[in-house]
Amino acid sequence: MIGTFRFWLGFVNLLLCIIALAIAITINSTWLYYLNVIFGDFLSLVNLSAKTMMHNFHQLMAYLNFPWISELKMDNFTDSKDGLEHFREVKKLFLINYIILLITITPSILFIKNLYQKQQQWRLLWPLQAVFAVIFVVVTVMIMQFNQFFITFHKLLFRNNDWIFYPVQDPIINALPESYFNQSFGLFFVLVSLALAILYCWAQNYFKKRSK
Repeated sequence: MIGTFRFWLGFVNLLLCIIALAIAITINSTWLYYLNVIFGDFLSLVNLSAKTMMHNFHQLMAYLNFPWISELKMDNFTDSKDGLEHFREVKKLFLINYIILLITITPSILFIKNLYQKQQQWRLLWPLQAVFAVIFVVVTVMIMQFNQFFITFHKLLFRNNDWIFYPVQDPIINALPESYFNQSFGLFFVLVSLALAILYCWAQNYFKKRSK
């Protein structure tokens, strides 16, 4: 029998791992940005071809993802001091997320293995139901008022207003349409919900067998 404290510690760790993994997959889904480049209408604002725009986007993502790249350089975009500071803060958040993923992934695997060996996966049911309820509320708010959701999200993560870009000072903002961020949030919640649904089905199937 897994003790209550150990169970909740394992569950929170598992949840953090799922969130961190979903974030990592989402921020590296360059195909999503490519779809916005192909089907969006912002290329005329930056006066670049799709190929050149993707090259600049890859330069941006390389800076955000790799700790050994210390300076943001894009061939066709320059950024203001505030813009560079914002991307520097985003880079820190990216790296923190990767650290969380690395720290939590092994304990999460061991936690699931332990639940299986002790036949206690049924204990995941109501905690997962609570998480699904929270996700439903957050997604509903996001769909109904994405602009306000996006602003609140940035105010929670950043202690300054450097995330507010002006096209004249930071033209890169013209190449980062709202639709891309909207779709990225959607992809994140789909990935998290899918992982949680798999866990829920696993726990529910055992619970049904146990009840017979």
